[in-house]
Amino acid sequence: MDNKQDKNTFKIGILFVLIFSVIVIFLIRVLFISLKKPDHFISTVISHTNLAIRGKIISKDNFIVAENKKIYGVAIIPKYINPNKKEMLINLLSIYTNKPKSYFKNILKNKTSRVVILRHIPYEIKKNLDYLSTVLAIKKVFIENSNKIIYGLDIYEEKSKRVYPFKDRLEPALGYIRINSKHQHVGIGLEKYYDEILSPKQNGYTKGYRDVKNRIIYDNTAIIRPRIDGANLYLNINLILQGKIENILDKLKPQMKAQELLAVVMDSQTGHIISIASSNRFNYMHILPKDVINMKISHIQYTYEPGSVMKPITLAMLLEHKKVNILEVLNAHNGRWRFKPRFTITDDDHFKWLNVIQAVIHSSNIVFAQLGLRLTPDEFRNGLLNFGFGQKSGIDLPYEYKGILFSKRGFLSEIHRASNAFGYAMQVNLIQLLKAYNSFNNNGVIITPKITNHYDNIYIPIEKRQVISPATAQIVLNILRKVVLQGTAKATNLPGLFIAGKTGTARISNKGKYEDGLYNSSFIGFVNDKSHKYTIATLAIKPDKKRYFASQTAVVVFKNIVETMEEMELLTPSITPSN
Repeated sequence: MDNKQDKNTFKIGILFVLIFSVIVIFLIRVLFISLKKPDHFISTVISHTNLAIRGKIISKDNFIVAENKKIYGVAIIPKYINPNKKEMLINLLSIYTNKPKSYFKNILKNKTSRVVILRHIPYEIKKNLDYLSTVLAIKKVFIENSNKIIYGLDIYEEKSKRVYPFKDRLEPALGYIRINSKHQHVGIGLEKYYDEILSPKQNGYTKGYRDVKNRIIYDNTAIIRPRIDGANLYLNINLILQGKIENILDKLKPQMKAQELLAVVMDSQTGHIISIASSNRFNYMHILPKDVINMKISHIQYTYEPGSVMKPITLAMLLEHKKVNILEVLNAHNGRWRFKPRFTITDDDHFKWLNVIQAVIHSSNIVFAQLGLRLTPDEFRNGLLNFGFGQKSGIDLPYEYKGILFSKRGFLSEIHRASNAFGYAMQVNLIQLLKAYNSFNNNGVIITPKITNHYDNIYIPIEKRQVISPATAQIVLNILRKVVLQGTAKATNLPGLFIAGKTGTARISNKGKYEDGLYNSSFIGFVNDKSHKYTIATLAIKPDKKRYFASQTAVVVFKNIVETMEEMELLTPSITPSN
């Protein structure tokens, strides 16, 4: 009897141990699950990608001139819409998106699988729909699926869109960027030059368990990778001044019947470009066939024979080599000099004799041809290279044309050197002239012009180089002041400001021959007050054949710009007029 009782007791013990073990295993499992994720969540893992965007471009006066706007899409799985609340859903979607109810009725009609109901919506509407999602959850507009997951509004991110809030402002220098069929970035302007810096670096990524409302649970198991956008670009451009100068060019272009008007304003001491304007612009968000020609940045891509604006450069080289006295008198040949049997040089004004200062004021080609011959071929060519001609200026814009400067062999020709002395037989762009001239207003120091100030905390380096002595720079500057007071640029003179500069009216060669009435007219000058120094370059490309002189075109543009800067208090005239 005792043996039988012992066997029953043993069996009960074994059964108890088994039951206890099962309970312990169950509890451990429950505990593991509860620690891993709450019991009202299923083990499905989801992920979201947050697309990084291109950096902004921001003006000196804090206007955003280019930025990426994120755009979104919205999808719904119609079979999970509560049939009794479908009308409510349609009404609310219509209210939150300003689309007619009929639009949503048609798009959801007879659909059961996932359907995209909205595309390319801006962030503002996306924000409204985020709130609407919460409202729909409270109203239980969507029903659970077999896994007790609620599929509501699926708001997803599409590619961002590059926008230019000020339309054609700062074009074409601002430029554009696009990705071609080969996934290559193509474009122009600042957008292209700084493409690598502006481009997005890393998409954001989030992965984790989802809750019953199909949202990621941000617990300690979630994987989060931050989004890293492209760097923002901060410019030296004063956008208000830029707009005003563009308005000046737009107004004057039809009056002058010019192909294009250009203007650049630079701080003489820092090289910061505060405005780079053209009359020929485009709005990249609404490109028209006629706009294609306006995508050329003529400030660096239109090269031309500069004409008389080169005379101060020639004079500076002569002074540096001590080969001229500014008071010496030269034969001006009454405005017509047959230098070689087949090469005659003429002047618009006919003088018998002129000293060097007068030759600059009255812009004598004949006198400067004689002066240019005093420089040896090497002195002449190396001097021009030293001023930055025949090479890219270094401005932060892509695809610059470096112009034409003859080889050493070319400078052996007397005709060539004589022509170069007054700005012919060579080609330059406007920024090269701006850069070279700036040395006269900056104690002989040449500075590479820059449109951009910095990105992130990295500042664009300022490149400076002494090209002529401070004494030479001051002599030339004083003579250029006389051009404004007595010569071809009298119209630029304004009381209380130091204004100096030189005009240039140069003929344009067409198929190897100079065509009558076809000219480029430029004025490169300076305007200083007690606190500021600016170098300004203006160019009228192919103005009216009856009104082509620089004094009638480029000088007028310059004066309008200076008056505008005065109105904006970028310049403060002194009480005593400058001499």
